Amino acid sequence: MSKFAIGEKVDKAADDHEAGVVIAVFPTADGNFRYAVDMEGYGALQFFAEEKLVVHKINAGQFN
Repeated sequence: MSKFAIGEKVDKAADDHEAGVVIAVFPTADGNFRYAVDMEGYGALQFFAEEKLVVHKINAGQFN
């Protein structure tokens, strides 16, 4: 079972934790998952391995 679901808000684990929404989940041949994520501000989908994403954390005072 995949760690993230379609429609879930996630952050990139590296860099500055940019946020996005999972658009699609793809199983890989080795039993892992890859995710198509609509990253805020890019206007295009980006694809990530499961270990490159974390659950989105809402900053104090920020409402989503």
